[in-house]
Amino acid sequence: MTKANLDYAKDHLHDIAMREFAAGDKFIQLLVDFGGITWEQACDVFSFMQRKKMITLDLTNMRYTVKHGSYLDHDFIEHLAIHGAF
Repeated sequence: MTKANLDYAKDHLHDIAMREFAAGDKFIQLLVDFGGITWEQACDVFSFMQRKKMITLDLTNMRYTVKHGSYLDHDFIEHLAIHGAF
């Protein structure tokens, strides 16, 4: 493999990683808006949802999607944020 190909791969992998971080930030903001919780609580809920495979990453569209619509319900998000389950 030539050096030029390796340089392209580095940029490409960087773009993929940045897409994942951007999707995470968007979803955390969505949890803040829908759940009426703080950013820190939303980060905890996001981590929980990832561990329990309640959300999936769509790198093409730079977003996370929930596997069931009720996961975006205000009461559900608030319950996870307040009572935990972490």
